[in-house]
Amino acid sequence: MNQVELNKYWDNISSKLSTAISSVAYIIYFSNLQPFTVNGDTLILLAPLNSHKTAVSTSFRDKLLEVISECNCPFNDFKVITKEEADQYQLLDQEDVKAPVELDQTVTFIKEYTFDNFVIGDSNRLAAMACQAIAEGPGDLYNPLFIYSHVGLGKTHLLNAIGNYLAVNSPKTKVIYVTAENFTNDYVYSIRNSKNAEFIRNFNERYRNADVLMIDDVQFLEKAEKTQEALFHIFNDLYAKKKQIIISSDRPIRNLTLFDERLTSRFQSGFTVDIVYPSLEDRLAILQKKTYDYRFDISPEVLYFLAITERQNIRVLQGMLKTVGIYGRLIKKSIDSVDLAKEALRDSIMPTEERVTLESITDATATYFNVKTKDLLSERRTKNVVVPRQYAMYLITELLPDIPLATIGEFFSRDHSTVINSRDKIGRMKETDEKVKTTIEDIKNMIYNK
Repeated sequence: MNQVELNKYWDNISSKLSTAISSVAYIIYFSNLQPFTVNGDTLILLAPLNSHKTAVSTSFRDKLLEVISECNCPFNDFKVITKEEADQYQLLDQEDVKAPVELDQTVTFIKEYTFDNFVIGDSNRLAAMACQAIAEGPGDLYNPLFIYSHVGLGKTHLLNAIGNYLAVNSPKTKVIYVTAENFTNDYVYSIRNSKNAEFIRNFNERYRNADVLMIDDVQFLEKAEKTQEALFHIFNDLYAKKKQIIISSDRPIRNLTLFDERLTSRFQSGFTVDIVYPSLEDRLAILQKKTYDYRFDISPEVLYFLAITERQNIRVLQGMLKTVGIYGRLIKKSIDSVDLAKEALRDSIMPTEERVTLESITDATATYFNVKTKDLLSERRTKNVVVPRQYAMYLITELLPDIPLATIGEFFSRDHSTVINSRDKIGRMKETDEKVKTTIEDIKNMIYNK
């Protein structure tokens, strides 16, 4: 089996899985999984975080095995690994490739992600207007477009909306939408088979013949120097031909510190726009529209409860709404009380306030810095432990301001003065160092979206 065949099996598995589990669970735990290789009769999946690995391997193991069986795959088991474990496994054998295999040229957009279904508010108005203008006239004023925001605020929706609009109104336009991971996979696959010129040709033709190229979550190319170089040349070729380029990221261009400067300068040559966290009014507007679209019977009081419970991630907020609305249909009741909504959410989505604890902040910080939680709570004073510990203490004081400093110190087996020093040190660094600021925001995203 080669990588293209494996990707097709995984696409089929993912499609079935997305309807077999809740949309929120699928988005959180499966949307970022990648098929890595096959080891005997076992599919090896690559997860971005240990928390994803644990959840998929335990809570969703039976369901994933069931779907694999339904898809008649040449493997009957799976194992989830992280990047740190990848070296233990062989990539798919090149000898499995008997003849040149063309990269899949089809692009399928999420049909629900249209401009009509995108709720516009102050937080996303400029981004929505830019994307609408691009859909109506690609390659003109907004080229390239660089759009950034934290996870779950609508970047992917807008990119799909452009694709869906062009599919209807300009069907001859060649649109390529690809995640950074899949772009990397395509490039690596062509390089691994570089002895056969057909593979390189297929890669170049796929991307350089596009009228519109959209690359989602480009930040995942940060350490992929060769892939960045490939993108640089493709970018230049398309830009010279006045073809539309759209790049999305979870951070501004200036914070893509591990990118080739030649590439970031290209990103900066067009129009840059961000999507900020939605206001309470924006969140309510989104919930009201989705309630109407789904024909849910949910009271305004419950919608308000949902809006103040999840402030950071629109995907999660919509998932909470779906869970509450479907629960009402199942019990054949109107969801007219907050207590009923809490009952509906008790097993599927934990409200933000309940997810943020001393333990969750410390676990997320340890995961981010690739250290063990127990080391942060130990007496160890090595730099690789001290720095993450300081970040954890700072984040606890920021996100859980009601917890006494003495309690935080006790949690880390330290005096409250250590907490004060950590809080003040990281706080000062945050004001002047963009890397520190980005690190804090990334860890917050992990906490809120775990």
